[in-house]
Amino acid sequence: MIILVRHGEATHHTQSLTGGWTNSTLTKKGRAQIQAAADKLALDFAGRDVKLRILASDLERAAESARIIAKTLHFAGEIEYCEFLREKNNGVAAGMTEEDAKKIFCKPASDQELDHRNYPGGETRNEFYLRNVEGLWAVANLEKENLVIVAHKGTVQNIIFRWLGMDMQQVVEHNYSVDVQPASVTILGVNKWHEHTIFRLNDISHLTQERGFGVFGFKYEK
Repeated sequence: MIILVRHGEATHHTQSLTGGWTNSTLTKKGRAQIQAAADKLALDFAGRDVKLRILASDLERAAESARIIAKTLHFAGEIEYCEFLREKNNGVAAGMTEEDAKKIFCKPASDQELDHRNYPGGETRNEFYLRNVEGLWAVANLEKENLVIVAHKGTVQNIIFRWLGMDMQQVVEHNYSVDVQPASVTILGVNKWHEHTIFRLNDISHLTQERGFGVFGFKYEK
């Protein structure tokens, strides 16, 4: 069982800063979002003796999210903070405003570029993907262990791609993506037919009182 949680709303969202390795913190709203996710997860774990590991990006917005979840689940172990779970490295743009970052942004020739660096000192899409998946698969048995992984949008996406057996070249060839909203929960696992399965994807039911499915709230292409 793999429970993927994206951190809640962070200060780089509200202050118009770049994401990536900008070491932003959760906002008041972000902490409430993660607490809501943690409270709902606690209902699943209540009364169960489950051997569990919690891994988190060491960037503060994810680390704080993991601490909230661990406290709510009465987790007795140590959170494992992992640099390999960080969001894509945006190099010298880390900490910059979005406006200033645009001035040094290096636009790729196409959206299919895998070895292009958007910012000096930053990662390519391939490097980012490999850092995430090689790091995670080296320290955990994803088919056998029960894991809560608290990280970032791009990191969660990369883990899902790898779970489905795709490398970045295949992701690009199929023009494929998955939406991962702040404080969302995604659940992966192996089903009874021994297949890698997505049991739940980008679940934000703990954040909304909408009666419908939010069909018109997604960021569709205009």
